[in-house]
Amino acid sequence: MATERIDCLGVVLSASIYGESDRIVRMYTDRKGKISVMAKGAKSVRSRTLPLTEVFTYGRYRLSAGKTFYYLNGGKILESNLAMREEYDRLIYGSALVEIADRSSLEGEGTPRIFSLLRKSLHILAHAEEPLWIFLAFVIKYVSYMGYRPLIPNAIEGEYIFLPDKGIVKKEDGGPHGTEIDSQVIYTFRHLLYTSLDKIDLGEISPAAIETVYRCLTEYVVVNLELERIQSLQLRM
Repeated sequence: MATERIDCLGVVLSASIYGESDRIVRMYTDRKGKISVMAKGAKSVRSRTLPLTEVFTYGRYRLSAGKTFYYLNGGKILESNLAMREEYDRLIYGSALVEIADRSSLEGEGTPRIFSLLRKSLHILAHAEEPLWIFLAFVIKYVSYMGYRPLIPNAIEGEYIFLPDKGIVKKEDGGPHGTEIDSQVIYTFRHLLYTSLDKIDLGEISPAAIETVYRCLTEYVVVNLELERIQSLQLRM
């Protein structure tokens, strides 16, 4: 039977050393969803395929299917997103972004919508002056695309709390537990979910409200996507 060969667009989510000279890369692709790819000889700094296997890279890949992995035959970098590594906060939030996508996606599954979100988020985040804003927008959009969109009220009158398994609910409906939130937090949730990534602007939102949104959304992702914790964010300052 002939070996399946595919050309696809992909975003590198993670890479690990395999054996003495190879790398195994997990990437999210437009055609196959999340897949594992063996890159022969990519551990060497002189390898022509090494740049194609770096985390955050967006490229066009030529692959062949094996029993356990796809194999990297070649490709072309479309965006290296190297600027992600030049600023600490960008690196932390970029690492958390790909970690969430990697750990919450099943092998061989994915959607073009999530692929597009990953590509655009990394592109904007790599140069963002406020990387936290882009990360939060990615998180709420991603978890919504995965089928776990948090509850967000249309009106902001009354008292509300945030529950990590549901979202924003009226205080009287949520019981004694939950994080109390105000109208700024509710507005921020709506803005992050419904505004395109390149138009996210939280300049009028207080730092305290943004931090509340961060705590709520990261807890929501951990609970609903069953991640235990987001390892990359342990280095957040």
